Amino acid sequence: MSTDLDRLFGKLADRVDAVAPPALDQVRRRARQRQRGTALTVVATCLAVISAAVGMKLLLTPTPSVDPTPPALPPATSFTAFDGSVAPVLRYPGPVRFGATSTIGDRAYAMWMAEDGTEWVGGIDLTTRRPLWPALSLGKFGDTNGMQVSAGAILLLTEQGYDNPLIKDGADTIVVVDPATGKVAWTLPYSFNDCDWAVFADTVVLSCPDKGTVQGLDLRTGEARWSTTGAAVADGVNAVQGLDGFFPRHGWSEEPSTSDQVVLHLTDGQVQVRDAASGAVVKQLSMPVLNGGQEVVVDGVLYQFTGTTSRSIALDGSAAPVDATLPVPAGEARLYPCGAGGRFCAVANVGDERATVTMVDVPAGRTVWQVEVATQARDLIPSAAGLLVPGQRSTVLGLDGSTLAELDGNAMWLESGNLLVLDGKTVVGYQLATREKIELAQLPGARYCSWNSTMLTCPTTEGIGVYRYAG
Repeated sequence: MSTDLDRLFGKLADRVDAVAPPALDQVRRRARQRQRGTALTVVATCLAVISAAVGMKLLLTPTPSVDPTPPALPPATSFTAFDGSVAPVLRYPGPVRFGATSTIGDRAYAMWMAEDGTEWVGGIDLTTRRPLWPALSLGKFGDTNGMQVSAGAILLLTEQGYDNPLIKDGADTIVVVDPATGKVAWTLPYSFNDCDWAVFADTVVLSCPDKGTVQGLDLRTGEARWSTTGAAVADGVNAVQGLDGFFPRHGWSEEPSTSDQVVLHLTDGQVQVRDAASGAVVKQLSMPVLNGGQEVVVDGVLYQFTGTTSRSIALDGSAAPVDATLPVPAGEARLYPCGAGGRFCAVANVGDERATVTMVDVPAGRTVWQVEVATQARDLIPSAAGLLVPGQRSTVLGLDGSTLAELDGNAMWLESGNLLVLDGKTVVGYQLATREKIELAQLPGARYCSWNSTMLTCPTTEGIGVYRYAG
């Protein structure tokens, strides 16, 4: 499989060199949980034990259902026009077929694949707009699935590394680079299509069917910190997080989970809540497996979908598993968490220029609303401000199904809830509250950009550029 936008993310259904970008949905889907984790601290006093128990209850207790209401639109972003012709910070040594970036704080990281198959990785200090270290060549590969970045590691998801000294037998391989030095730290064979993983601040939790186990690996060294005695089901590795953990913040690429706990659904039906760093079992439940489905953990509930059936269980153990009927078959459209209390949304194309978006109340087994949008949808990207359906023409819906904006070009959420739109060579800022479109720059070749609150990092035709777009 190959990389592309629209997990934000989107559905990596096309090849990386396709004319229209697919989406990082498969990357997002498998590494959905993108926030930072920390190890549990063992405490001895009664007060600390009580505090930990209260915190765990808040983390695992399901959130009650709330009917969608018209959104409160975010304050308008103070967009700033910039010169897209300035020299890139990292210049490509030759023609490139694909590039992507990821931003964490005042650091941005980039990977790109040259036309000859050579994969490169680089880092940028956004404060000085200078490289952190010389761009590193990883050698030649047949394909790429992009990258994931945490504060402690850059994970390059490579494919088909034949005749590459880093790779054994040409297998799909995770190549991990130290973001502080730009040096390869470790490598690990895996299967992008078959393995599931969740990235935390200093740990990656990885499940591959052929290994028959789930492992927690130290991000800096690749050494196993812990492992299970059984394998997880497909999609059965998820970080414990709230609804806002599924909202994009800094770009198309995945971010590490801010949670410090992971949920494993094992093939024997056991559901384990573990500390991601130590592997300590925090809670153990049981939920029979629905084979061939999608699994999501959100707001203290594990959801499993297959066909027209949903199954869910509260992670605090307050109730037995609950089955319900899905009004939108899970096999026809992927379900995205988009509202409190088990509200999920799905998008399905119904023609060359039309798609339907549906909000479903999963516990109740009912459709909350369904609307049609005038776009060939590549993905569905929820946020606190609404739902983004990106494509050659992008639509923004409120959580009540109302249309907030229709935009020419491929749109992406900013941290503020406003949007950047890539329309051909033009980068446009869009303010939801004022409905004002502000042309920011001409930026040929920009696709898989990333950002913080003021700085935008984009692959262009010549290299990786950094631009001040706001503030």
